[in-house]
Amino acid sequence: MSDGDADLAFAQQIVVEYVRTLERDLDENRLPARVDSLPFAKAAIKDAIETSVTFLSSTHELTDELRVFFETAYVSLAEYLEPELVALVLEYRRAAEELSASVSTADRTATPAWRTLSESAGLAGQIARATTAEADELRARFKQLLPS
Repeated sequence: MSDGDADLAFAQQIVVEYVRTLERDLDENRLPARVDSLPFAKAAIKDAIETSVTFLSSTHELTDELRVFFETAYVSLAEYLEPELVALVLEYRRAAEELSASVSTADRTATPAWRTLSESAGLAGQIARATTAEADELRARFKQLLPS
């Protein structure tokens, strides 16, 4: 086995393990998720997907279905954030759900959920914008991997 074959095999292993994690997180509605829940570093996963896509493109085996699969996996890396950011987003969501479930609109502004929403709305918005920007960057980078 050549070094290139070993690199490709390792890249495939990384992708398989990452996709298992991603599928679990999607199934359990856990996105955004903690970056430390990934089986490998984000950079290693990006490199592995790039290696796989480049190889499949070069051998004309990158079908439309595989392209969509790899693009989705690649772009989804943006949903893996630092633990403290995930905690803030989850707390923000919990407070929003609690507030939307409350019956009396007059009393909403006096609740801890309202306070959480009002205090963290700006930061939650920044996190959402940063995640979207990263996803856009990853999508653009993925498109560059594909033959013209």
